[in-house]
Amino acid sequence: MKITYELLQEKGACSDGLSWFKDNFPEGCELCEETIAKIEDAPTDFVWWFYNNVQQDKRLYKLCGVNRSNGVNWSNGVNRSDGVNWSYGVNESYGVNRSFGVNESYGVNWSFGVNESYGVNRSDGVNRSYGVNRSYGVNRSYGVNESDGVNRSYGVNESYGILNSYGVDNALFLADKPRTYSIFGKEVDERRFCRVRDELYNKLNGWKPTFNNIKALYIKSGSDWKLTPIQDAEELSIKDAWLGMPIKAVEYVKSLPEFDAEMFTKITGIEV
Repeated sequence: MKITYELLQEKGACSDGLSWFKDNFPEGCELCEETIAKIEDAPTDFVWWFYNNVQQDKRLYKLCGVNRSNGVNWSNGVNRSDGVNWSYGVNESYGVNRSFGVNESYGVNWSFGVNESYGVNRSDGVNRSYGVNRSYGVNRSYGVNESDGVNRSYGVNESYGILNSYGVDNALFLADKPRTYSIFGKEVDERRFCRVRDELYNKLNGWKPTFNNIKALYIKSGSDWKLTPIQDAEELSIKDAWLGMPIKAVEYVKSLPEFDAEMFTKITGIEV
């Protein structure tokens, strides 16, 4: 069977895979030994996709094995990755569960086509993004939840077609929404915000709330990803997530003129 760029495009190959194929086989190819030798250098997730969607050749399947990885269960095409469960085409990634086409990413669950991203859950086509949940077609964005077609944006929720915007909620086709600054819901200027933020982060000294027990499981397993039972990961309550916030940071927040005790307790579960 003649394999062409157009055939792969028609079957829905990812952009990285298409680009690699075009560079290596500009005139198309047959699945011969020479082709297999070249495919060894292709992105692993593309090889696995090719095997499943174009031609199920045993020589391809052998390329979809596990390489320099730990804690891998019921998975294929895993390379230099740890804590991988029921997943395919995973490369240099950690804590991946029931996901496909994951590259240089962390904490990925039930997601597809994820690249250089962190904290991704039930989302598809995610690239260089952070804190993404139930979303599609997300690129270089942060804090995206149940939204589609989001590009270079921050704090986007239940929206569609968002570009270069900040703090977007329930919006359709929005561009260039400016950034605003607030502390406990009170609007402040950028200078005040930055001063408070920098001092807060200084007092936090790297501490962050943890909303699942993956880190605890990792430490309990001797800080070894290959022994970490990723499938046992559970969500933590708000109170447990914020437990351990440095006292100096709590006291600093309480001293702010913008401080709202009721809001602080609602967010963190910490009584003040």
